Amino acid sequence: MQVPPYLVNEHYDDRYFDVVNAIEEAKHVFFHGSGLTDIFSAVGPGRKEFIIGETGFGAGRLLIALLDFLDSRGDGDIALTYNSVELHPISPGRMASILDRFRAQVGPLIDQLVRAYSIIEIARPGWHRMQLARPFGVLTLNLWIGEALEMVQALTLPCDAWFLDGHGPKKNPTIWRSELLMAIGEKTKTGGTCATFTVAGAVRRGLEAAGFSVGQRPGFGGKKAVLRGIKQ
Repeated sequence: MQVPPYLVNEHYDDRYFDVVNAIEEAKHVFFHGSGLTDIFSAVGPGRKEFIIGETGFGAGRLLIALLDFLDSRGDGDIALTYNSVELHPISPGRMASILDRFRAQVGPLIDQLVRAYSIIEIARPGWHRMQLARPFGVLTLNLWIGEALEMVQALTLPCDAWFLDGHGPKKNPTIWRSELLMAIGEKTKTGGTCATFTVAGAVRRGLEAAGFSVGQRPGFGGKKAVLRGIKQ
């Protein structure tokens, strides 16, 4: 299938996501892969507070999929902090164009995210905060404009789960370098998880060196396998 030019990140000559079913792919690889359902269930009744980290915000595809995932679960009183990073932020218009292919499925979520994103100054490096109110509770998006290692080092609290969603190691090796993976390990709670689509040996070894027990899970679509890590 030919990839439309607007879906390709020109900085890495790679598409932002799978062009077939990117929302369901995200749920399988990242949400089920990081064990979010088990994490939520283990907390029990009452207010639930979670912290998620993401490397590679892109057009916000994972965030949109996560909002849809949580809305469909029917949970309530969740306070979710979502820390992400983007070195090459796109315009709100391009974000809307990229996400538009999912409009029939998650149109209101796209509109909500684009409205919030339109307010921030993407030319200004550092943290930008947005709050998205949903039926399950409130998601606070902390978006770092800049380099991924700087974002991880700037975190004051460790994460319950990490979505490692930068472009592949061959296209964007800096976001998979050992120094960054070690920092992610340091900013992950004991028993916390990470999930990623790549099964590259260097990534697996880097995550293991960072303190994760790493194993393969079945992939999605044409991908045979993906990785899940648990912080020891």
